[in-house]
Amino acid sequence: MILTEHKRKTVKLTKPANPWKWAFAILLGLVIAFFMFVFVKVTTPSVDQNRIVEKTEASADKYADLSVSMNKDQLEAAINYYLKKNQTKNSIRYRFLLDKSAILMGTTRILGAKVSFTLYTKPALDSDGNIVLNAKSVAIGSLNAPPGFVLGYVKNNYDLGRWAKIDSKKSKITLDLNQLTKKQGIKVRGESLNLQTDDIRFNVSIPLDK
Repeated sequence: MILTEHKRKTVKLTKPANPWKWAFAILLGLVIAFFMFVFVKVTTPSVDQNRIVEKTEASADKYADLSVSMNKDQLEAAINYYLKKNQTKNSIRYRFLLDKSAILMGTTRILGAKVSFTLYTKPALDSDGNIVLNAKSVAIGSLNAPPGFVLGYVKNNYDLGRWAKIDSKKSKITLDLNQLTKKQGIKVRGESLNLQTDDIRFNVSIPLDK
């Protein structure tokens, strides 16, 4: 009787496990492994991404150079935008126009009276790529005046800022483009300025860390 019970216990202990239980455990393990694989792939940057990050970090202090082509209307709008940004409360109020020539119009006060002037110029580029306005004639109200005399008066009596440099002896005004865009950290250099053919091109350097 005792032997029979022992055999029953032995048979019960050596009984094979439920195959569905093992199948479920294996399936669960495969699912977990799959999601772990996907997670690792998603969170690991690719070779190209690593290269981009390394290139960006190495170029933090560098500039991206762009070649910009404009027509006369676009250049006029761009210069007027920066002129407005750089004008102070007590300075002369400017407006820039482009047609067959470059026209710089301004308004100021002389002896308490509001006076408007118009400067007709022929634009060119200097060796630094800045815009040079060679004065041809000046009108103060309806009165024509010598360009050199008027430019000398403006230079001696008004603060034009660092962006406009007057040479009254040569009757010219140089617009320092980099001073106009200094607040934005942008560097600008003129490449071509031909109003007759509407060929206006600039090289613009934009800081990559901005």
